[in-house]
Amino acid sequence: MAYLLVMGSVLLSIGVCLGWMCWSLGRWLLAGILPERTPAAKKPTPKARSKRAPASRAKKGGSDKAAAAKATTSAPKTPRPKREPTPPWSLTKALARVRSALPLGLLMALVFGVVRLAEKGMAERAEDVPQGYHQLVSTLGGLTLVMLALALICAFCRLRIRRHEKRA
Repeated sequence: MAYLLVMGSVLLSIGVCLGWMCWSLGRWLLAGILPERTPAAKKPTPKARSKRAPASRAKKGGSDKAAAAKATTSAPKTPRPKREPTPPWSLTKALARVRSALPLGLLMALVFGVVRLAEKGMAERAEDVPQGYHQLVSTLGGLTLVMLALALICAFCRLRIRRHEKRA
């Protein structure tokens, strides 16, 4: 009876995880195919600053000779050309929109912990553990690691896009 209870809860949890993954993948694919409903808000362009010094600043130092001597002794500074940051790739933008990877990964980690605990409990009893159960536990652990790694990659993609938008 305990075996049926444990295996039924594992099957239900895996079904929920797979359903959630299919739902999220379907929404992501439909979002890429269908046009956006809201127009993108345009950000104002940054204003260029003037490099000229005000005329009152040159006269503040005293005489024109002192300002001329100061200008000749200091080396002229050449401004470095600033490189434009490269825009994020479309794959980065697509991964940044995936928000369900972390909750799904955490749910799968919780399910994996319960299944692993049940596996340890089954190993202690006198009866043998079913052959497919060990493979199920290892597969679920691998999928959990993949989902958590995907969540980490998505977080880095969101950070990359946020930094790019801040610079622009």
